Amino acid sequence: MTDSTRILLGLVALFVGVYLLPLNARQLAVPDEMRYGEISREMLASGDFIVPRLNGMRYFEKPAGGYVMNAAAMAVFGETNFAVRLMSALSIGLSAVGLYVFSKRYYAHQVAALAAFVFLTCAEVMGVGTFSVLDSMLSCMVTLSLCSFYPALSASGKQRFAWLALSGVFAGGAFLVKGFIAFAVPVVVIGPYLVLQRRWKDLLTLPWIPLAVAALVSLPWSLAIARREPDFWRYFFWEEHMRRFFSRSNAQHAYPFWFFVPIFLGGTIPWSLIGPLPLRDLIRKRISEPLIQYGLVWVGMPFLFFSCSSGKLGTYILPCFAPFSLLLAVALADRFESHHENRCLQTGVILTRVIVVLSLLTTIVVASLQMFERIPILDANVIPKTIGWLIGLSTAFVLTLGASRDSRGLQKTIRLGLSVATIFVTGTICTPTEISSSLGIQGFLESEQRYIEPDTAIVANTKTMQALCYVYKRDDVYLFLDKGEIAYGLSYPEAQHRYLETSGLHSMLDQRGAQRVVLALKSSPGDSFRDALPAPDYQRQWLNIWFAVFEPQTEN
Repeated sequence: MTDSTRILLGLVALFVGVYLLPLNARQLAVPDEMRYGEISREMLASGDFIVPRLNGMRYFEKPAGGYVMNAAAMAVFGETNFAVRLMSALSIGLSAVGLYVFSKRYYAHQVAALAAFVFLTCAEVMGVGTFSVLDSMLSCMVTLSLCSFYPALSASGKQRFAWLALSGVFAGGAFLVKGFIAFAVPVVVIGPYLVLQRRWKDLLTLPWIPLAVAALVSLPWSLAIARREPDFWRYFFWEEHMRRFFSRSNAQHAYPFWFFVPIFLGGTIPWSLIGPLPLRDLIRKRISEPLIQYGLVWVGMPFLFFSCSSGKLGTYILPCFAPFSLLLAVALADRFESHHENRCLQTGVILTRVIVVLSLLTTIVVASLQMFERIPILDANVIPKTIGWLIGLSTAFVLTLGASRDSRGLQKTIRLGLSVATIFVTGTICTPTEISSSLGIQGFLESEQRYIEPDTAIVANTKTMQALCYVYKRDDVYLFLDKGEIAYGLSYPEAQHRYLETSGLHSMLDQRGAQRVVLALKSSPGDSFRDALPAPDYQRQWLNIWFAVFEPQTEN
């Protein structure tokens, strides 16, 4: 077996161990994972893959592409947590493959493999890749689009056209996942890069082919949704793009301009602990190289673009991680070849080991306090989870210890990445789910499944609706008091009865007749509306979730 084959098998094993095996190990979280799982489940149940619906109502925040991919995974693997998260994980894997193939065109095999390794072991990439959100799919398509565009700059004739068309195919796929932002990211990379290179003619001619191909890829669904739902494009463009990006007064997820700085530094751990010096040297020595410039623009411009948006989420900058990984791999390879001192690597190893040791001590203290009943037990499976977490931390400690003793830069780097990957995997599997209703609501609702029958009326609020729909396989849940993210869907006449004010809830309970009514709301004891309701026949308070059952009324 050659060294190249061994390295590739190692990357595959890393992907399987970090991204695939843990997918079914924890419950789905609200709101994101339950939302994307439920929209895809409703697509499968209805056979309608054109119009996204949540709780049976129109949900126009995103195109249908990402939901369709999730639905495909659910069709193959069943309506499981594994299936809901699978496409997110595969998107990260495909991004790593694209990054490896792209890097190998211009650098040695070791650099390409190191770039993929760095990418797969970034903290945010691992977190997003094992969590069901659309950002991983979008980032994958954008990454592949930009990896395809760069070779076109040095190609000619049919080969250039092929590269540009391939870039457009991926851009069109990105559009079907998340809309116009799929075009914005490549534009803010390619445009400034061509200006930097003074390629004025290419600036005016090259983008048209990928744009045309992207339009062709997205056209069938775009026309279908316009025919089925004439208001989709108005709502999607103005509400989900223009207002979200430019609104200053009522923007969703409004954060300051510098919001992504700590997100990126934390998201690139452990590599942010060792990257500054190698990247500084790379920029000083090789800034004139076109591919280094392309990588820097690819990292910097999307970062600035999303920083200018009024609404911000940490996952928005995921497209910046692939070029960062490539640049760091090149910078580290330069150091390995020149036998440059590895003080920065050693510092990163030491800092990681400090984090591991502190985590070990904290775990031991918390477990001891639980054992002596000083603090409540956080999870029913506290003993096996604690043991698993301690094993994971101990493994990470051994890896960092070996890294600090190894004088070879590449081996030190690999052990550092594996130590953080080990911490992530064991943390994913062993984190107590009952410390948060967002993490453990799936198990709680499943434990109350006996009260849900096909004709049971279910009432939720915006904090529980997605979970109730997904767990109980329902698309007819009523919403109490707050319309939340389905406000648009509730605006249609046929859906307005699904929204209940306090008086409407009272009427439902008073007139329930032979129908059972179940309330599953985010609510704490003492909330005023609860005192005004009839006494439930069964109720259970779990964290901040109130589950109340009102049995059918009987004739006297």
